[in-house]
Amino acid sequence: MTLTHGLTRRITAVAFVSTLVLAAAACEDEVTGPGDELEEGELTLDASSNSSFTYMSFDGGGSVLTVADPSASTDWHLAFRRFSAKLNGGVAGPGEVAGANLMNNAGATDTEVAAFTEADADAAFDAVTEADIAGVTFEEDGIAEDTGGSWFSFSPSQGTLVANPGAAWKVRESGGGYALFRVSAMTLTPAMALESVTIEYRRQDAGGSLGALESLDVDVQAGPAHVDLASGAVVTESGCNWDVVVTPGFAIDFNDACDAGTFPLDPLEDFTTLTTADDAPEYGGFLSVLSGAIPSTTGDANGVFWYDIEGNNRLWPTYNVFLIQVGTAVYKVQVTDYYNATGASGYPTVRFEQLR
Repeated sequence: MTLTHGLTRRITAVAFVSTLVLAAAACEDEVTGPGDELEEGELTLDASSNSSFTYMSFDGGGSVLTVADPSASTDWHLAFRRFSAKLNGGVAGPGEVAGANLMNNAGATDTEVAAFTEADADAAFDAVTEADIAGVTFEEDGIAEDTGGSWFSFSPSQGTLVANPGAAWKVRESGGGYALFRVSAMTLTPAMALESVTIEYRRQDAGGSLGALESLDVDVQAGPAHVDLASGAVVTESGCNWDVVVTPGFAIDFNDACDAGTFPLDPLEDFTTLTTADDAPEYGGFLSVLSGAIPSTTGDANGVFWYDIEGNNRLWPTYNVFLIQVGTAVYKVQVTDYYNATGASGYPTVRFEQLR
């Protein structure tokens, strides 16, 4: 009898301990169970193309994705094209990904940014915790004026500025029609002022479809040149008789007073085969660029990089930290470099850590 009673007590004790272990495991699974582990990782992206974005996801510690149609895919979270970035939300994609710039180094001078070290980057990244989420407002991508001049770029091989036909736009014209627009060539004066540009465009009458590729040489040596895309000519400015103006100061603008505007063409959309230009989410009254929590500015410490601080045509990381919201998850994200191991440009290194 005593033996049976002792055995019963031991069995009961084992069962009780087993129940506690299972209960603890169940509670643990509720917090960090399979699929709920907080993600973190670091990727160096080949974003060296002047025309195509490189897409990445935070899932599974981070990966680079091939995305057939970024405007319809929810697989990607963040994308880079050289120093420009976009999130999969708002006008950039259907993923409802939103971001916030903590601007931790926005007050730094160019000298201070150039002197930042890896330890400074680590300190800025480590200082951001889940508590910072409550103090920010997340925003999805929209469009803003392209003040960085994405229609041209510096060619190291030629040692000069060249046109960037990989940048193109859907255009709403002053007269109610639509068009595709890009700059395919440019010439400079010996003093490096803009002399002329060659515009390529395809027009679409209201209710119609895009027509054949046309081009127009625009001379700006005498001053700003106003272009009417419908007639394919440079015109004397008068009210709504023009769509786009090119200035000697490398500026391109649109006749917003007469409802002309642009939306940036996605690099995966083929300029020569696209059938319509009247389906953009919106048309800004300027030469537009995608804009959101991650600014494309390269002339101050507000964005990801600061350009040419020491007069050597290099980009310096600002080590600003961004919060990026994907569904209910929030990540802290920082770009730590723009160059790969061999020194080639257009290879941003992105590190991230999930905060919740």
